[in-house]
Amino acid sequence: MLSSEIDKLVKITLIGYPATGKTTLAKLLSENEINQLYFPTHGLDLKTVKFDDYILRVWDLGGQSTYLKTYSKDYLLGSDIIFVVTDSTPRNVLSSRDLINYACHFVGKACPIIAIANKQDLVKSDGRMDHKRVEDILHIKTYGLSAINPSERMKLLSIIKKELNKIVIRRRLKN
Repeated sequence: MLSSEIDKLVKITLIGYPATGKTTLAKLLSENEINQLYFPTHGLDLKTVKFDDYILRVWDLGGQSTYLKTYSKDYLLGSDIIFVVTDSTPRNVLSSRDLINYACHFVGKACPIIAIANKQDLVKSDGRMDHKRVEDILHIKTYGLSAINPSERMKLLSIIKKELNKIVIRRRLKN
C-alpha cells in the first residue's frame, strides 16, 4: 500500500457490554441491513467502509466478559477512534466507566474515546438516560443515537468526520 493510502486508513474500534448495539452501529455505518433480532458477536467482526477519501476499518468487539478484557487490549492498540457504546440504561452506563478506564490505560491520549448513548428512541419509554445525562456520568464526549434507525447514519458519519480532521493533525505531528 502506498503511504498516501495508509494515511487514508482509519481504525475505529467499538467496545461495550453485550446487547448495547455495537454490531448494529457497524451495520449502520456499512449500510448493511439491520436485523431486529439479537445475535451476539463472538470475538470480533470487521467491516470496511469507504467514506469520503477514507477507508474506515470498523472493529466490532464482542461484549461478553470472556472477550472484553482477554482480547481487547490487542485490538484497542492502533485505534484512531474508540467508541464506547452504551444502551443508555443507568446500570450499563455506570458499568461502561470501567471500559473507558480500561481503554484509557492502553491508548492514553493517543486516541479519542467517545461514548455513543445508543437506544435513544427508548429514553421516554423505559427509563433510559438521554445522551447529556450519560455524558455527565461518563465524563467523555457523548452522542445520542438510535442505531436501528437508518436515518441516523448521517449523524454517525458527521461525528466521525469531526474526528477525522483531528486524526490527520495527530498523524502529521507524530511524523
